[in-house]
Amino acid sequence: MSYLYYWLSLGGVTDKRLNALLDVMTPADVWDDVGKSGKLRKFLGDRASDILIRYRDRAFLEKSIEKLTLCGIKIVTLEDADYPKLLKQPEVCPPPVLYYKGDLSVATKPCVAIVGTRACSRYGREVAESIARELAEAGITVVSGLATGIDGYAHAECLRAKGKTVAVLGSGLNYIYPAAHTSLAQDIEYNGALITQYSPDFAPTRYSFPERNRLISGLCKAIIVVEASQKSGSLITAEYAVEQNREVFAVPGNITSSKSVGANKLIKDGASIFTGVDDVLQELGLKATKNQDSHVLMLDFYEQKIYNLLQEGEKTFDEIVEISQLKPSQVNSTLTGMEIKGWVIRRDDGYGIK
Repeated sequence: MSYLYYWLSLGGVTDKRLNALLDVMTPADVWDDVGKSGKLRKFLGDRASDILIRYRDRAFLEKSIEKLTLCGIKIVTLEDADYPKLLKQPEVCPPPVLYYKGDLSVATKPCVAIVGTRACSRYGREVAESIARELAEAGITVVSGLATGIDGYAHAECLRAKGKTVAVLGSGLNYIYPAAHTSLAQDIEYNGALITQYSPDFAPTRYSFPERNRLISGLCKAIIVVEASQKSGSLITAEYAVEQNREVFAVPGNITSSKSVGANKLIKDGASIFTGVDDVLQELGLKATKNQDSHVLMLDFYEQKIYNLLQEGEKTFDEIVEISQLKPSQVNSTLTGMEIKGWVIRRDDGYGIK
C-alpha cells in the first residue's frame, strides 16, 4: 500500500496532537491501530480518534490521490527529504503533510518573509516593493501570504525582479483566496511555489489564517513587518517568529497613522528596526554587498547562532558556549563543521569569520 495512504489518513487532527502522536508512533502504526485498540483513543481523546477512523478509508484516499494528480497538486510529508528543513523544527509544530504547486526547492533556500496590513498606505506599498526587489536581486526567496496589500505587492515585485517567491495559503490550492489574486497565484506557481497545509478544496476560515502565519514565519530565517495596525494578523506572524527563534524586523512608521501602530509597537517591544535590506542580509550571513557577487551561506540554526556571534568579533570557545548557551559538545561539532566548510577560522586566541 502507498505510504501516502498513511499520511493522508492523518487529516482532520490538529498539528499539535499529530506531532505528539508521531513522537511515539509511525503513520503506518497509526493506520494499523485505528479502531483496533484503546491506545489511540486514550492518547488523542474520543473526537480525534473518531476523525482518524473516518479517514481510514482506502477508497476515499485513492480518490483523494487521484484528485491531487488531476489538479497538478503534489504533496510532501515530514519523512521526505525535500520537506523544508526549517519547518521541521519542533518550535514550528510542522504539519505532517504539505500540499504544493510549483518548485518546492525555492522554500529550502534562504527565505525572508514580508508581511503587513491589507489596507496599506502608498508608503507601505513602496517599501514592500523595494524590499522584495532587493531581496530578489540578492537571491533570497520572498515569502508571504498572498493577501491583498503588503503581501500581494511583495509577491508581485519579487516576480518583476525575476526572483523566486513562496505564497503560503490559508486555504486549499483549489480555493485561491482572495480570488482577485488568482492570476498572481498562477505566476507564483511558475516562478516559485504555492504551499498549504490544507486539502485542495478547503475554504479559508478565521482560524486557518493564523495557522498559515505560523508556516510563513517557520519557513523563514527572518520576517519583516512593513505596516501593521494594532490588531493586524502580521503581528501574529511576528509572535510565531519569536517562538520559533526567528529574527523580527519592523519598518518604523508615522506615529500618527493607525497603519503603523503595530509595527512601531514591535520595535518598542524589542524587534529590530528595519533601515535597509542590508540589515537582513547580514542577519542571514550574506557576506557580499549589493554591488558584489552575492554568496548566501546555507546555515542551520546552530551555525547561524554561532556565525552571528562571530560577526561581532573573535570569540574563544568558552565565550561562544557562554553567550550562545549551547552545550559544549554542540558548539564543538558545529565549529568543526563550519571550519570544514570554510566559514570560520581557528586562531590562537579563538575563532573568527574567514
